[in-house]
Amino acid sequence: MNIGKYVEEELMAFIPVYLNMKGNCTAIYTYKSGEIYIDKSLRSFLNCLGKYFLIDLKESRKHYGNLLNVNNLVPIPFNRENIFIPIKTRKPISRNDGALGYININYIDKIEEGLNGVNIFLKPNYKIKSLNTLKTVEKHINNGEIVRKFYDEREKGIYETIAFYDEYNKPATKGDIAILREELLKIKETLE
Repeated sequence: MNIGKYVEEELMAFIPVYLNMKGNCTAIYTYKSGEIYIDKSLRSFLNCLGKYFLIDLKESRKHYGNLLNVNNLVPIPFNRENIFIPIKTRKPISRNDGALGYININYIDKIEEGLNGVNIFLKPNYKIKSLNTLKTVEKHINNGEIVRKFYDEREKGIYETIAFYDEYNKPATKGDIAILREELLKIKETLE
């Protein structure tokens, strides 16, 4: 499966679907190509996406779940432009069927309450029906935005650390050593 192709075509959402004569499959929505069906389960597609972006999905859920103080239904940030929120899109038929789809928060145009759930409208012109309540969908979107902020802060911290080491990865001068000696003496005095 060529995951890079779907990412390059701007992956907006992927949801589980049942197809006649094929069973449990995944509907993929991309900005450039529209709706595409693949013969892989959503879990398989999600794992391939994690490998493509070189992230451990289990650890990502654990990390961001702790930050959000939630155990389940944690948004998944693959990168800044690809933060996906979980949305219940169907009722499972059998025990191992997945009910959750994932939607990229960057492509959500609006949400409206429908007859039996919530309609999520994606840019440019797609609609995904959710079995969640409006309040739950709004909560998931807010959690996605919070995860984006945490992700940005984490990335900023990594780049600041790299910049710090680039700046200070130079030979020490006698003046640098003298300043360091003074600081160590001050610390020693406060400890005694």
